[in-house]
Amino acid sequence: MKCLRVSSTHNSVADLKRVILEKAMPAESAVVFGDIYKVHGLYAKTCLDLGCKRVLLIDSLETPEWLKLRLEHAKIDFYKGDFSNPLFMRSVMETFDIGLAYDVLLHQAPLLSTLHLMLEKVRRRFCIVQPMLREQRLTNTLIYLPGNTEELYPLASQDKEFKMFDRSAVNHSYWIWGMTPSFLSSVLYGEGFDLIHQDELAAFEKDNWFYGAYIFERKRENPLHWANARIPAGLHTEP
Repeated sequence: MKCLRVSSTHNSVADLKRVILEKAMPAESAVVFGDIYKVHGLYAKTCLDLGCKRVLLIDSLETPEWLKLRLEHAKIDFYKGDFSNPLFMRSVMETFDIGLAYDVLLHQAPLLSTLHLMLEKVRRRFCIVQPMLREQRLTNTLIYLPGNTEELYPLASQDKEFKMFDRSAVNHSYWIWGMTPSFLSSVLYGEGFDLIHQDELAAFEKDNWFYGAYIFERKRENPLHWANARIPAGLHTEP
């Protein structure tokens, strides 16, 4: 699978998400992070439809629609909890062929740690679809949105549901981060994953935001990763 930029012809964000998942297949198993809000387990079910024999959905929400879907599909398991919590994530004692993070990374206060915890559960490929910022003057740009200016607001006028970047609204119900594609690729590279496919959709009223869709594939271990750091014994002395 070649890494390329596709001039998107997708009709909707939902279409883009399904196509990216199709391109990440085949897979025997999948872990899906945050698939309840407004979609009620849709992409966990899509994994089954595309051939997965085992799917784990991890989210802190439950809805009646999701519970109904889960009862209808015994191959979908559910862990209710916060996937940014390392103690909770230790309870997930298995790994999966593919992982999905759709519209969740922008909401994660401990972003790098949360992404690492997700990727620890993924053996092969990781799919990300979410709002992205266009590349900035400096590569690898990550912007903290609470307290930011109207210039970065993705809509032409304020929406009641999607409020302006309030400096007090720093929880997972709001956007916290604006990420550029180069930032995301660099972070995943440090985790041992290479970008193998990308696509995009112009889905916002302002062109500084777009919906980005990415497939990353695990290629290597990284002994220099921060998670591998160990507290040295004894006293540290300068050479």
